[in-house]
Amino acid sequence: MNNKIGDSSLQLSFSFDDKKNGETSFQMDPGSVSSASSEMSVSWSEGVGSAEHHRDKDVSFGQQVVTRAKRRIRKTCTTKLLKRRLPMIEWLPKYTLQSLFHDCMAGFTVALTAIPQGIAYGAVAGVPVEFGLYTAFAGPFIYALLGSVSQITMGPTAVMALMTHQYVQLGGVPYAIILSFVSGCIELLAGLLNLGFIMDFISAPVISGFCSAAAVTVILSQFKTILGLSFRGSTFTKVLPGIFKYWRSIRVWDAVLGFAFIAFLMLLKNLTLIKKWFNTGCCLHNPCVEKAMWFVSTCRNALAVILGCLIAYVFEIYGNRPFQLIGEVKCGIPDFQIPPFSFERPEEEFASSNWTDSDSDNQTSYELVTFPEILKDMGPGMVLVPVIAILEQVAIAKAFSNGAKTDSTQEMIAVGAGSIFCSFFGCIPLTASFSRSSVLSASGGKTQFASLINGCVVLFALAFLMPTFYFIPKSILGAVIITAVYPMIEYHEIPSLWRGRRIELFPFITTFLCCLLINMEYGILIGAQMHLLMLAYEGSRSKSTLTRYKEADEERVVLQADRNLYFPSVERFRNALTKVSIDVETKNRVVVLDMGRVNQIDHTTLKMLQSILAAWDKKEEKYCFTNVSDHLKQVLSSILPKGVPVSRPVLPSTDTTISFVP
Repeated sequence: MNNKIGDSSLQLSFSFDDKKNGETSFQMDPGSVSSASSEMSVSWSEGVGSAEHHRDKDVSFGQQVVTRAKRRIRKTCTTKLLKRRLPMIEWLPKYTLQSLFHDCMAGFTVALTAIPQGIAYGAVAGVPVEFGLYTAFAGPFIYALLGSVSQITMGPTAVMALMTHQYVQLGGVPYAIILSFVSGCIELLAGLLNLGFIMDFISAPVISGFCSAAAVTVILSQFKTILGLSFRGSTFTKVLPGIFKYWRSIRVWDAVLGFAFIAFLMLLKNLTLIKKWFNTGCCLHNPCVEKAMWFVSTCRNALAVILGCLIAYVFEIYGNRPFQLIGEVKCGIPDFQIPPFSFERPEEEFASSNWTDSDSDNQTSYELVTFPEILKDMGPGMVLVPVIAILEQVAIAKAFSNGAKTDSTQEMIAVGAGSIFCSFFGCIPLTASFSRSSVLSASGGKTQFASLINGCVVLFALAFLMPTFYFIPKSILGAVIITAVYPMIEYHEIPSLWRGRRIELFPFITTFLCCLLINMEYGILIGAQMHLLMLAYEGSRSKSTLTRYKEADEERVVLQADRNLYFPSVERFRNALTKVSIDVETKNRVVVLDMGRVNQIDHTTLKMLQSILAAWDKKEEKYCFTNVSDHLKQVLSSILPKGVPVSRPVLPSTDTTISFVP
């Protein structure tokens, strides 16, 4: 017997699986005989699970795993994902000469702001000032490759410099470099694992209090510089008493120059607003004049530094030095080298080498500091520094995305890779800068190539212009920092919180005071924990609504919980249930537990319900559950006695139309 459909043979196969004797198969294969023949090939095989069979089965399973892995990789490694992780692939093919012109102008303009700020923030961090410039050139290079928002530029900031300073006091410049490396690793790992949701646990009032305290601390520490005072300490609790203690040592010339340049910088910052005081016929409303005023206002920091250098140089020519100068700055491009995971330092207690302090005495004996010891000294800072960097990076990216969707994961990857890359050049931790990003946006930058131009200009300054920075007065750098940082004091949040939700003033004020009086790390931790405890307390204050009505001859007492039932709110819900059972003395009634607003119940609440319902059963109390979701019904089934009515939520009829307004 042979059946064919076209040129294909019919093959019948039967297999029987016996648990004791293995597998038995019966197969008829007529494919090997001709159509004219009536012969049939019959094979009968019987086995007990041979080794060859299991080997084939294992190979088949392995092939399935490999196939699934390949399919998963193909779905993950897509062109779309590659463009998200390397945004330059998206904009580089569309790049034009017009975009190049705008990016060059914007990058050069931003560099005129980045150079003086880089020098100043290097001083705030307590490292040699050239380290701030190292960060100012290396950060934009990485963001040009990995950044997702064209108006953003990365580099040193006041908050990062301030948080770095206390670790520089512990171990010097190597601690700042290691902090940059460790922060970058944590930021990059958080981005690759998509852990941005952790940032949601730090609320806006806590962030506002932290930034305000950081700004106040930086401003106060720079007042010490403007007044020409030199004493150890850069925190609020050390600088403020120190100013009053050493007020007799104030250098008048430094103070006059510093406060004069604060007024000068404030005037240039608001230069574009002056034209509003004049009528429309004034020359200040000419387009060319307006652009010139905008350029002068934007480059005010560079103009202040250049003017300060000229003033100090003129006094130097005539043999006078009334101002404290930065002094010699290391010239040249930094070497690319591995961060100092272990180094030698003086055996005596480390004395910080702040640029405002005098040089320490020569040390003769040294001790080896290993990488585990460095991490131990950093403590919670090696986690909090990257958290703050990510918060700043993502917040500024959202602010300059012009309403478009912000890829927070990509921004975390960019800041992490930037910090790691910078650590190989001896840089301090970095993040996005709001002030320089504002300049880049206002300068008309089109793509991330503007950040690359910015980095190249800073690199040029490092290679050729360092000798001219010798004559920069320290008081002018203090004025630059103060005028750049004071907008970070978010005092405008206080009226907003007072009019809105006054209770959130407590985490704001707590974070602000703790950051000033304790330190920055513990301040933000205390503020965040306080706000979370406030939310937990509010979550435990569940309220139950009690409604009575009659239906036929029965009285129905409806008890509705207003939120999910977790262990902090157990006692309040227990009291509500107890009140229901003793409040009404009538016999003919039904207690209805309305679960319409309850989606989750934890184990503690279930045990409480079980005991209450058991007491009701002894008293022969009638009760039922209504508006119970399918998930909640499954959870309640573990404690409910049989026969207790449980009804689902009432769905709208098919002829009812529900519209959602986005």
